Amino acid sequence: MDELDGPAPAAGAGSAGILARRLGLGRGARAPADDPANDDLPGGGDADPDGPPKRRGAKAMAFPAALLATALAFAGTVLWLSLAAQDTVRRRQAEVSRLSLPVLNSDGSPRFVEAAPPTVEAEVEADPVDIPVTLSASRLDGLVEKGRAGPLPRIGPEGQAPWQAYARPFPHEDPRPRIALVITELGASTPVLEGAIARLPGAVTFAFQAGLPELQAQVDAARANGHEVLLSVPMEPVGYPRNDPGPGTLLTALSDERNVERLEAAMASATGYVGLTSTTGTKFTASRPSLQAVLFQVQRRGLSWVDAWLVPESQATRLSTTLGLPRAVADVQVDREESPNGIDAQLAELERLAKANGAAVGFAQPYPVTIERIARWAASLKDRGIVLAPVTAVLNKQADR
Repeated sequence: MDELDGPAPAAGAGSAGILARRLGLGRGARAPADDPANDDLPGGGDADPDGPPKRRGAKAMAFPAALLATALAFAGTVLWLSLAAQDTVRRRQAEVSRLSLPVLNSDGSPRFVEAAPPTVEAEVEADPVDIPVTLSASRLDGLVEKGRAGPLPRIGPEGQAPWQAYARPFPHEDPRPRIALVITELGASTPVLEGAIARLPGAVTFAFQAGLPELQAQVDAARANGHEVLLSVPMEPVGYPRNDPGPGTLLTALSDERNVERLEAAMASATGYVGLTSTTGTKFTASRPSLQAVLFQVQRRGLSWVDAWLVPESQATRLSTTLGLPRAVADVQVDREESPNGIDAQLAELERLAKANGAAVGFAQPYPVTIERIARWAASLKDRGIVLAPVTAVLNKQADR
């Protein structure tokens, strides 16, 4: 190696040397003549131009060049970081601004509105049949006519039937099996009615005894709380007259005209009901000729018939089908055994029948234990995939008997 080139640069000093040469501080550059450092450089001071270069001057020059290169590299890094940080901040602000722009509708209103956090109440979905409803007035124009004993139901001029007009709304597309419960023998005691209204869901149907004093007020109270209403007509039982339902009882010994008169007197005792039933007619409902004349009048006036199925010989369901009369029939007497266990067993039987047949009907009396057990049972019915329905929601959904 030529001695004028000096020793090879130390490891790690390569980049510093290159930077020093680019700045004019490397080999081949000459310092000013009056610089004292020239004493150590080749050709400077008293150096012999024909003699070998002084190695001490080269080493002295390599140190400030490396230091300067390091300082410049550090300054460049700081400058780059500063510029990059500013650019990062600008980009971040632009991104946040872009994400914060509201999405608007054509009218300038926000398209997406942040929903409030759901409350506990909002998370619990109410069953459609539990939602409070407002029923129609108990006497609608066009659906009432003046009879010999008082106002009587009639089909409206546009074909609307009273059983439809006075019905409780129900989502008929609901695919769940349906159970209709009818509480009978109401009307004789206001406290009993008030207790039933307070404890039972609005989907439970109330049946009032026809001909009682202040009956309309009680019918109105039930309907104001969402309950459909049936009118219970006294009919001849087995063992009459020893077993006498009271004045106005329809009898197999009477002519059809006389029984129709008694039927109209019973119907005129109130308005706003969806149909008729009877909880006494063990003999009358088994007499096809007597029953047919009565059910024809029920059909003609746009009502429904709900058969309590007091005896297996009852002709009511088959006759109703023949006449085109909307009908339902009791499957179970819920409180035939007046005890909590007995009532619970009959309610379970109703569930079984509803799942097997799509619909089932239960009759019950307003005993305190009956009301209490039905209220507890109804509260969890939807958890078992069954819906409690007003009686009009099960009309014509059961087989003839």
